[in-house]
Amino acid sequence: MKKFIIVGMPGSGKSTMAKYLCSQTSLTFYDLDKEIENNEVKKIKEIFRDKGENYFRKVESIVLKKIIKEKENFILATGGGTPCFNDNMKIINKYGISIFLNTSIDVLEERISRNKKRPLFNNSINLKTDLINLLEKRNSFFSSSNYIIENNNREKTLSVINSYS
Repeated sequence: MKKFIIVGMPGSGKSTMAKYLCSQTSLTFYDLDKEIENNEVKKIKEIFRDKGENYFRKVESIVLKKIIKEKENFILATGGGTPCFNDNMKIINKYGISIFLNTSIDVLEERISRNKKRPLFNNSINLKTDLINLLEKRNSFFSSSNYIIENNNREKTLSVINSYS
């Protein structure tokens, strides 16, 4: 049973990497944010707006646990904050193989600045400073991953996945 969970900062390329890895393997792709949206029948930014972050984080944990415990042979792209709430990182590491995409602040800033669908950054005055501060808060969670991949190295990430064949 192969359960790979991709974690990282918002804009780090978790969904893109997971889709690529699934295209190269027989594993199924899941996107936690999409699964939450399907569960709630609302977009993530609407959930944040209408019910707040605390509600979102509770639903996120419920959906994460459901996928991890009920599905097999998958790669799951999480939300940027998923590992940092409700013991999610402990659950991820207990039931799966975690992979942290350690993406530079400059790349994150460039990607997020072109994407207005990220509720945590909608009111950002200084995006780079906000990203640095957020990474400082979340890094201890990300660093407890089974694997740390620098610069979205596809080949290295694929070799991690293939090592479990």
